[in-house]
Amino acid sequence: MKRVKIVGMDFYKCLKYSSLVSCILVIVSGVISLLISRGSLITTLEGIKGVLFVAGSMGLIIGAVSMIKKDRSREKDWLEWKQRFHIFSYRVTFIIMSIVILLYGCMVDEILFMLNH
Repeated sequence: MKRVKIVGMDFYKCLKYSSLVSCILVIVSGVISLLISRGSLITTLEGIKGVLFVAGSMGLIIGAVSMIKKDRSREKDWLEWKQRFHIFSYRVTFIIMSIVILLYGCMVDEILFMLNH
């Protein structure tokens, strides 16, 4: 039961950090898109959706490439990482965070779908 609680806490930290990254991406891309589109809400949401999809997809690609890498012994020796995440490795954390960023992009896409129909 204790291990399940530790996994839950690691997952919660992944959600917290990926939500923070997503908020930063939404704010930066939203401001830039608003300036470029001169106030068009649909175009701004399209820009935000694109940035979230690209960031999440690139994160998944980087996570997959790091999983292919054979050097797993150095991962266990990373003490600073293990102080924050007790069970999740940096590879798993990176992939979970990328999936959450993609889910935020899907939410923006659903908002766009509802606005257009």
